[in-house]
Amino acid sequence: MRKVREFGIGIESALAKEFVAHAQLAESLGFGTFWIPEDLYRGAFTLASAIASNTKRMRIGMGILNPYVRHPATIAMELGALEEISDGRSVLGIGAGLRMWIEGQLGIPYVKPAAAMRETIEIVRALFGGGDVTYQGKVFKVSNLNLHFRPPRARVPAYLGVLGPKNLEMAGQIADGLILSVMTSPAYARYAIDHVRAGAAKAGRTLDDFEICANLFISISEDEKAARDAVRPFMAMLLSFMTSQADHPMFTVAGFEPGEIRQFGEAVANGQSPVPLVTDKFVDAFAIAGSPERCRDAIANTIEAGVTSPIAFEVPGIDPDKTIRDVAAHLMPHFL
Repeated sequence: MRKVREFGIGIESALAKEFVAHAQLAESLGFGTFWIPEDLYRGAFTLASAIASNTKRMRIGMGILNPYVRHPATIAMELGALEEISDGRSVLGIGAGLRMWIEGQLGIPYVKPAAAMRETIEIVRALFGGGDVTYQGKVFKVSNLNLHFRPPRARVPAYLGVLGPKNLEMAGQIADGLILSVMTSPAYARYAIDHVRAGAAKAGRTLDDFEICANLFISISEDEKAARDAVRPFMAMLLSFMTSQADHPMFTVAGFEPGEIRQFGEAVANGQSPVPLVTDKFVDAFAIAGSPERCRDAIANTIEAGVTSPIAFEVPGIDPDKTIRDVAAHLMPHFL
């Protein structure tokens, strides 16, 4: 049975003070990284600083920041301070973010997302390296810029949260790790890792030290029906938002026809609940849900596909502390 580097935990909707308690519990039970999403959730660096001040070992991952709302120089400033607070336990996660929020709601032009991600990592690394930085990119330009302090580490691990084949190859070329989205099936994990490996080969790299993280819906209970039903509402909501991506490899390589995805948007447009459309086929593909034995078998498939660091991502309606305890009790002993 293949082992993993670590298990992570990802939470997005708790109150700020609750994040600290969740992180302390997760650290005490052996989780390796606490991942914090941003978008319009609570500010990631504020939460990360609170967690860093109240934990000792666990890494704190930005999972993920986008380079439109936060300029790369601002990210470097905040990350440098977090490095000081955490004694070098931070991980930078960069993704393109949601066009609907960035451009549609904030009015920020959503231009050249691949270039924006690449340039952000390059600028942050240059600033952490010290000295004056001048950089001319397709999206970002900086001139004689420097951090007026030296972060504890000259380089922080930088991961990309991406989906498409070209961006996955870019991750293999320039990043230290990959953060796969929720709705990652074992089949899509293999697809993604193949593209990351191809990108790494182009850059003369291997994946020996490359971390493959995957956000997973995890719901474990001896009441198997209750565990599986618990993931259906949130999965239905996400699928209804993703109908424009119905032909994306995330779905097609997992065995879904575009029409099976589009039906969720159609149901919402017609004023119907999409939850009944989440059949067992969807739950089996996109979640680790059921009895402890069933969940062990399911996550084993994801790990065999090449995921090195599963992330138990919060499922609304399930107490995060329950998820933390269940993963520690039923999954960690078998895969660490």
